Amino acid sequence: VRHMKKILQSLAISLLLISVSSFANIKQNKDWFWDLSLDAGNFVYAATMNDSERLLGQYCYFDEGTCVYIVTLGITCTEGSKYPSIINSSAGVAQVDLICAHKFEGENTFFITPFDDVDNIIRQASNIGFAVAMEGDEFKVVRFSLLGSTHAIEMMRSGAEILSDQINYKSNTKSEEYL
Repeated sequence: VRHMKKILQSLAISLLLISVSSFANIKQNKDWFWDLSLDAGNFVYAATMNDSERLLGQYCYFDEGTCVYIVTLGITCTEGSKYPSIINSSAGVAQVDLICAHKFEGENTFFITPFDDVDNIIRQASNIGFAVAMEGDEFKVVRFSLLGSTHAIEMMRSGAEILSDQINYKSNTKSEEYL
């Protein structure tokens, strides 16, 4: 639970910074961008935003040593709730679970699981759509371009490895006090 709260807090900060930042440290490849600046916290990310300003991205957190996929769909939910969903892409279809996370600007974010299934599709496809069952017989569908996703994710992950080594070095280095 503490692990999830840290991720949720970091996510909220990162979404805020993406919304209002000058994008000075953000690199872009086609429809995807990545940030290694650590300005938002102890994490890095690669993401895309569609025309409706919905976000899809991979976030890697140094404190937890883990990466997660996150999506916003323009809906609200109860934190911790699980929503079975379908993703459709140019590389195929998969069933995933969306885990309701922190609320940001009137809507919730979602963790996407299982990670490997989503990662394989995002790295292979040129587009992706999420279909989520709503009340009654309604579905919410949100689509994203994946053009540039593989390069952005690889650049972010490569940078994360270097940063992780630097962060670990700094945390393991003890200053000496001379008397």
